Amino acid sequence: MFALVIGMPRIFHLDQMEDRGFALLTGGWHGPSRYTVGAWRRHLSWYEVDAFCRRTCPWECIEGTDATVSFDEHAIPRWTHKFSVPKGFVTTRNKYMRCEKLYYGYDVVHDRFLNVRGTPGSVELRDVSLPMLREVLARGRPRHLHALFDAGAGKADADVRALMDLAERTPSLDVTVRACRYPTRVAMWKSLPAEEFVSYEEAGAWVNAPLKEIRLAETRTTLKDEDATQAVRTIVCREVVPGPKKDRWHPLYTTSPAEPLEVLHTFRARQHHEQGYRVGVHDEALNAVPGGYDKQSPDRHRPRFHRGPLQMIGWLAALVYNAVADLAGQLPETYHGMHVSTLRRTFFNQPGQIYVTPTTLIVQLDRFSEQEALVPLVDSLNQQSCRIPWLDDRRLVVSLTPPEWPRAGP
Repeated sequence: MFALVIGMPRIFHLDQMEDRGFALLTGGWHGPSRYTVGAWRRHLSWYEVDAFCRRTCPWECIEGTDATVSFDEHAIPRWTHKFSVPKGFVTTRNKYMRCEKLYYGYDVVHDRFLNVRGTPGSVELRDVSLPMLREVLARGRPRHLHALFDAGAGKADADVRALMDLAERTPSLDVTVRACRYPTRVAMWKSLPAEEFVSYEEAGAWVNAPLKEIRLAETRTTLKDEDATQAVRTIVCREVVPGPKKDRWHPLYTTSPAEPLEVLHTFRARQHHEQGYRVGVHDEALNAVPGGYDKQSPDRHRPRFHRGPLQMIGWLAALVYNAVADLAGQLPETYHGMHVSTLRRTFFNQPGQIYVTPTTLIVQLDRFSEQEALVPLVDSLNQQSCRIPWLDDRRLVVSLTPPEWPRAGP
């Protein structure tokens, strides 16, 4: 976890880690060995990891509230040719390739990861959507939940129907799924009369860009092997593209009774989830999580799958993301919403001095430009008299170097 905090992307970088402060931070007088840490990661049991994930999920974010939760996947490419790892679709490379996947639930209101599940690359969003949604309902206990799914959760009409039936059986649940743009369905949506569309203007893609036009219509879509009485409410969004390019069509299946524009804006909040993945990849080396395939499998063409290491490190990255967001929320408003790498560069990786006494560990940070923002947090931390169990229960004291005032006189 602390490797993710300071920005150490690979476990073998521990060989070059000679920082005494990092050694004290991670539980000892000397830096940890990459062999010890690597062996621990490889032998994590899936049921123990599942128990840890359940006990550390931040359900308090949505308990008793009107929550909006996005469910989506993050594909981690695997480049091995020795083992036949199942293939899945990797969006960043726009092709099917060997990969493993992490599925997360994400609270788009508070920008926090809620739950996780690691799977082989052949597992799709529609395979895990119902179990993860039921877990959020059972453990999070929100007053009302609006669940958002990308098109992967509704590749077949049976998958859409399963989600809609769950929403119908659960009064406190609404579901919105981006519809797959199959040719016959798109032709049906394009044939809607022009007078059924309501035009809206929105801000452009960049500052001072011209306004863009979208047109919204509400219709009902009859799924396969169903009759008109079971038709699903569908919001059809037509994004008008000027010039020779074709307009973009974005259909949404939904059970929400809200107005079409409100449903569209709620679904667009999924972008916070996608942004969380970008932060995980670039700031926390999310793509460097250990592989789930067992390198000791007797048959390399059918290697065993170990979910524990993959899911554990993926969830630690999510917990660090949540903790850094909590920290940013306690800083002045200027720092709210800052990414992990920004706060790491500004506050975490700062030089200083460490003084160890028989009863106290004193950390004195060297003077840096934005330390004034930390003064309330440092005062609160010192008042709590925090103890460090792995350092013989020493008390932690953090000190900031005062500014150097100019001397009076000549």
